[in-house]
Amino acid sequence: MKQTLVIGAAGFVGKYLTKELESNGHRVYAADIPELNILDVDSLEKKFSEAMFDYVVNLAAISSVGASWKDPIATLEVNVRGTLNILNAVQKHCPKAKVLLVGSAEEYAPKDSPLNEDDKLEASNPYGITKVAQENFAELYRKKYGMNIVCTRSFNHTGVGQTTNFVLPSFVKQIADIEKTGKPGKIFVGNLAVSRDFSDVRDVVTTYRKLLENDTEYTVYNVGSGKANKLSDLLDYIISLASVP
Repeated sequence: MKQTLVIGAAGFVGKYLTKELESNGHRVYAADIPELNILDVDSLEKKFSEAMFDYVVNLAAISSVGASWKDPIATLEVNVRGTLNILNAVQKHCPKAKVLLVGSAEEYAPKDSPLNEDDKLEASNPYGITKVAQENFAELYRKKYGMNIVCTRSFNHTGVGQTTNFVLPSFVKQIADIEKTGKPGKIFVGNLAVSRDFSDVRDVVTTYRKLLENDTEYTVYNVGSGKANKLSDLLDYIISLASVP
């Protein structure tokens, strides 16, 4: 049975990934705050002493673009220094383990056509910049230590349990709150003209598992549906499900 450490297991994606891995024969060691702090080397040392891990997944991050603008220093600390602490712990305790580092489509320069892994990276917010840095360090550790690291550039994914810091859960909650009143109401939105690639989080975690288990994949992969939807169309669809105008 493969032993897999999931860091950030209590988060939105972490809960789905833990279930996906356990359902496919992994023994999962779930770790999150306050038990494990990736900024605390001693905390990591303790966790890595529990088992000889075959796989290590890092989902711990400040993953909101808005939050990254509010506190870019904290974003840098968690997303870059925290990742380096994890890589150092893997290199010390289980150097043959495969590591999955989750990045973002926010790493790319804006483009009107579909993105592929060879497109230019030009992040335009602190969150995206930290994920580019994460990838750069992953490549450095591959070359320096021969580590097995696969990185993703994940597009938007959603599902039950995602916080209202993200656009689709925000729409759903606002509409549900209006529906409870039984009267028409207002929905507060941003730019509805933009198009985004959204996936079901369950499909995303299946992809993460397959990236871990495939012994030939060690570089960078886009993870998404390959389809862009206008936010206005998605909002109209959610509204159509409501029982009030």
